Amino acid sequence: MTCKEVVMPQKLMDHITSQALRVNASDIHIHPLRNRYLLRLRVNGTLMPLLYLSFDVGEKLISFLKFQAALDISEKRKPQSGSYEKETKSEKIALRLSTMPNKDFHESMVIRIFRYKYPIPFLKSCLFPKVAKQILQLCNNQTGLFLFSGSTGSGKSSSMYSLVSSIENKTELQVITIEDPVEHYSPGFLQVEINEKANITYAPVVRSVLRHDPDILIVGEIRDFETAKIVVRAALTGHLVFSTVHAGDTYGVLLRLLEFGVSKEELAQCLLGISFQQLSHLYCVYCGSKCHPLCSHLQRKRTAIYEVITKKDIQNYFNSSYQQNKPKYTLDAIYQKGVAYGFFSPD
Repeated sequence: MTCKEVVMPQKLMDHITSQALRVNASDIHIHPLRNRYLLRLRVNGTLMPLLYLSFDVGEKLISFLKFQAALDISEKRKPQSGSYEKETKSEKIALRLSTMPNKDFHESMVIRIFRYKYPIPFLKSCLFPKVAKQILQLCNNQTGLFLFSGSTGSGKSSSMYSLVSSIENKTELQVITIEDPVEHYSPGFLQVEINEKANITYAPVVRSVLRHDPDILIVGEIRDFETAKIVVRAALTGHLVFSTVHAGDTYGVLLRLLEFGVSKEELAQCLLGISFQQLSHLYCVYCGSKCHPLCSHLQRKRTAIYEVITKKDIQNYFNSSYQQNKPKYTLDAIYQKGVAYGFFSPD
């Protein structure tokens, strides 16, 4: 369908946002075609078309959003990123924007939606409680580093928050988070937001936070050498630290950290464990396979499954005589177990 009646950028964005929240979309895509713009929503990992916009309306919408996120409206030849908060009729949300010009310098935009929700208890968020209990047991320490990994949109941050909330609920702890942007609202946590434009980046903020007497420190992402070193140092000096690393599997996380200049000895000493996760579609009896994004039968259409390695696995990995480089239970094995129980579709 074509959007003709709603042309004011602010009203148009209100309309788009309400539709996105209604279907629990994670992202909004504004994509330039030859003579118009296509808007799509990512719902449970699937892109679904929402509406078409004329070029004029599409460009006005992108300019409006860039202004809201304090981006350079006149710059259309370079990628930009930013964020801002938006009040809707039902809730307050955060939007993270990324622009990318095509060969004709027509901008596309992807908007990640962050809803301020209280995290689900970790034991309830896992399909297999035994895995959840294993991760909770690994983190039953006052010091050390636990890392989450997985593809973009696999729920790493949600799992991390859920885990820390489950730990924090047992006792009074000073929990400080450093994020870009803040994705989950937790009233009991001190939440600090990264602002690269103001030169507020991970490494210097972590240094400052360590002087603020944290019991638990959450660092949104380890993305460079400096952040990796300061996070490991924090774990080695008496803090319980949680963070995420982009990698292809659990042992790939170790390789990324080695690339960042962290030594094997430091990793073997400070790491409590690593979890690699993916979101898998739950089987729906009405759809006959994975649940369609607009099917109302399942309240939760996807669930996270975890591949975990422990401190012992990590120490063995760094032993040159040890050849095992796969977790005891791989994601594929866990998925097949889910298929056997009827949780997932076999196809």
